[in-house]
This record gives sequence, structure tokens and C-alpha cells, in this order.
Amino acid sequence: MPVNAESSMSIDQKIDQVLEPAANVAESVVFWSMPIGGGKAIPLVLIVLGTTALFLTIYFRFINFRALGIAARTITGKYTTKDAPGQITHFQALSAALSATVGLGNIAGVAVAIAIGGPGATFWMILVGLCGMTTKFTECTLGVKYRKVDPDGKTRGGAMYYLQDGLKEMGMAKLGKFLAILFAIFCVAGAIGAGNMFQANQAHQQFSDTFGILEQGWQFGLIVALVVGVVIIGGIVWIARVTSFLVPFMCAGYMLAAVTVLIVNAGEIPSSIGLIFTEAFSGSAAVGGVIGAIIQGIKRGVFSNEAGVGSAPIAHSAVKTDRPASEGLVALLEPFIDTVIVCTMTALVIISSGMWNVKADAINQLDLVTAPASQSIVTTVESGTKFNLTGNESEQGRKWLEVKVFKEDVTGWVKSDDIKMRDGDGIWLTSEAFATVISWFPYLLSIAVILFAFSTLISWSYYAEQAVIYLFGKRNDVIISFKFIYCLFIILGAAASLGNVIRLADALFFCMVVPNLIGVYFLLKVVKKELSSYLDHVRTVDSSK
Repeated sequence: MPVNAESSMSIDQKIDQVLEPAANVAESVVFWSMPIGGGKAIPLVLIVLGTTALFLTIYFRFINFRALGIAARTITGKYTTKDAPGQITHFQALSAALSATVGLGNIAGVAVAIAIGGPGATFWMILVGLCGMTTKFTECTLGVKYRKVDPDGKTRGGAMYYLQDGLKEMGMAKLGKFLAILFAIFCVAGAIGAGNMFQANQAHQQFSDTFGILEQGWQFGLIVALVVGVVIIGGIVWIARVTSFLVPFMCAGYMLAAVTVLIVNAGEIPSSIGLIFTEAFSGSAAVGGVIGAIIQGIKRGVFSNEAGVGSAPIAHSAVKTDRPASEGLVALLEPFIDTVIVCTMTALVIISSGMWNVKADAINQLDLVTAPASQSIVTTVESGTKFNLTGNESEQGRKWLEVKVFKEDVTGWVKSDDIKMRDGDGIWLTSEAFATVISWFPYLLSIAVILFAFSTLISWSYYAEQAVIYLFGKRNDVIISFKFIYCLFIILGAAASLGNVIRLADALFFCMVVPNLIGVYFLLKVVKKELSSYLDHVRTVDSSK
């Protein structure tokens, strides 16, 4: 009796099949590209983000560099007024926000950028991180300025409030309300896509690849969903406590592992840095050229540090302060830590190991032959052997590809269905780069990945919850229902393929940019006034001690 193809599909495949059309539509709408000649095009939303970050850096006279010392001292509470309104300290707010940004974007996202855009994408990621520091300062200052403090001392803040109240002060109440509602809707969608499904997807891939268990994504997702559900019921105070412990531990552990790899590959670092700069301006056609490097660098950089998206002000608005710019300066450290330091370390690990150019690996033991369909064997390789692709292909009944064994001078032909294509397979690429130095590093990385994903999942749940509260009010039935739905999407994200998840996540995530940046531009004078007031306060405190 013939088996119906649909009925023979696994649960994971059925979930992926449902997500694909949604990813196609969302991607085509959000990443509408503007032609720039020569058959090239750049998504308009990336142009807006990049130019805004550069403009704000100049407008605030490079506050991202000149105020680093003040930002560091502010974290210690040196300039904080006693009994200032808020729920959490500067350090806890930074930790909560970093837990949403220092995630799999730093591990898998960087690898995706390099695999698709080449090593040159790293340069553009760093540039986005440096300029994005000012964008983050601006939006987080506004987040504290226009936050709401309830009678019980709990705070509510985020882009929806400065869009609503800030624009109302300027006589644009209707526009402000419309943009605020739009942002809140996009925030919920972005949380589900970028802060939820992508994290669950890559955590599952690394876990199942390393330990060989829970290979069905929905099973892994169910376990994670239950754990996340327990934490997010506790609210921002619980989240802040968990993340203020996890984030320093995660960053330190991951950085130590990365430094170890770079010490071993020290001889390759100069050439790796050279490759980052040369490929940034002369990227090879194989990886999309310069435009491909720019697009991937900006996209993955913003996905990682969230500057301009409007999400971070939600976490930062809960801080104990009566001076909005104080938290804005603390917030500018986020893109620096997240992108300039952590992402760059990941990129150097991948490039210095040579893994950035690995595109496939052997599914089982197989023979490399001298020509397509030939019986003449070049060599036999074991399961998991990694390959570079030469670009040569042939159709001989089946598709054949010419491959080069990674780090060996051995070239031969294989059937395409005997190898697993890894182009753009983010977490695998990073994991294997670490494994080139110490074989057990993927196990350590698996633990780091799960912690990164967990912290991001719980932080983004809070972001989305605040958006839900803005839209529907503080109704417990709505909030509990949302948390249940949020946990359900963890299961869906773990089950779907990376390609569909990352396309949907990107699209939903970048939707938040448009209403947020409109508000940022209108309220620049407010930020400038708050900055001037806080710097005067800093000078007064410093001169009195």
C-alpha cells in the first residue's frame, strides 16, 4: 500500500512546511531592496539603520567614545541618587539587556554572516557595533525619560511610551499613538521570531549534534519551554536576578574558550585580520562581493546588538535612576561588549581556523573519485570529514560535486546526496571551528549555547510582555495566555529548519525599526537636553569628592 508523502513526514518537517510560506512573505516585504546599479541591491531598512547610526554618532559628537569612562563609573552607582525610582540597578539592567543581545547572534549569527558574506562581513559588523553604541544611548535615554512608574513601584517602559508621550508633547499625539501601537505589535512578533524561535532552533541543533539525543526538535523545545515558563512567570525581578548571574558567567566562559583557540592559532591571526579588511572592500564573487559583505555585516550586527530596534529601552527603563541619560550611557556599552568584543572574537576563531570556507561534510564513510561516476578512487574518508567546494559541478544521472578535504591537499568528486551542505549553517560552523583546536570544545560550547539561548528567551519574553501590557492593559488572563503562546513557539522554533527560522526571525525583528527610528529622530533635542543635564550632575559629583 503506497504511503502518502504528507503522512510520512515527521512532526518537525510538518512544522517547517507551515513556516516556509510565512517566511517567504515576511522576508519579501520587510527586506525590500533598493537597486544601486550593476545588478546589486541593498535592503532599504539596512540603509536606514546604517545611516542613522552614523548620523547620531556625529550629532552627539562621538559620545560613544568620549563617555566610556563615565558609563563605566555609572554602573557602580557612583552618580545614582538614593531612593531613585525604579526596580533594578544599573548593572542588573545592563545584564538583563545583554542577556537578550549576547546570545546566539554572537555565535551562530556571526558564522552565518561570514559563510554568506565572507570574512569582510566582520568589518561591517564591527562598524555597526561602534556606531550603534550611540543609537542605543539615544533610545535607552528616551526609554527612561518616558517610562511609567506604577503606585506599587513597578515600571513600564519602552519605545511605545516615548513614541506615545514624546510625540504628544510635540503636538503629534495621533501619530505618536499610531506608531506606539505599531511598535508594540512588531515587538511581540519580533520577540517570537528573533528572541524565541531562532534561539531555540540553534540551541537544539548544537545540543543534538553534540550529544546525539533529542534529535526531534519538538522534544527539545518542549523541555526548554517548560523551564523558560517557570522563570518568566516571576517577572523582571526574577529575570534580572537570573541574568545578572548568568551573563557574566556566560561571557567569561565563552571568551576564555575563544582566547584559547586564538592562542593556538596565533600565527593565523594577522592574516585573518588582513582578510577581514581586504574582503570588506573587495569581497569575492563567491560570497556576494562587497555588497554581500555589507548586507550580512549590517544585518547580523544589528540582529546581535539590537541597536535601533527599540527593544533594549524596555529592560533599561526599569533601572533605579532619576536621570534618564545615566542609563543611556550605560546602555551604549551593550553594542561594544556584544558586537565589537564578543562577535569579533567569534569571527577570528572561525576565520583563523579556516572553517569559514568549509561548506559540507560527509554523512557516512565515502570514496572520493577522480571524476563524476568514475570507479577510480582518490581516497576514502570517514563520516564527518569536512570539505571545501571547488565550484565544479556535473550531472551524471545524479549531481556530482568536486570537493577538497579540509586542511589536506586532496581533491576528488562525490555525489551530492552523500554529503551534508553546511553553507550558512551557523552554530555547526562555530562549533567545528572550536573543535579544530580541542576536540571536546563542542561540549563546552553546547552548554554555553543553551545558557545564551535561555537568557535571551527569558529577556525577550519580558520585552514582549511589556508590549502586550501596552496593547491590552495589565490583564492577568491576557499576560498568562501570551506566556503560554510564547512557550509554544519555542517548540516550533526548535522543530523548524534554520533557513526558514532565520528568514522569519530577521523579518519580524527588523519590523520594529521603522516606528522606533521615527520617534528617535523627532525626540533628539530631548535626548540632548537630558545628556547635558546628566553631564553637569557628573561634574558636580566628581568635583565634590
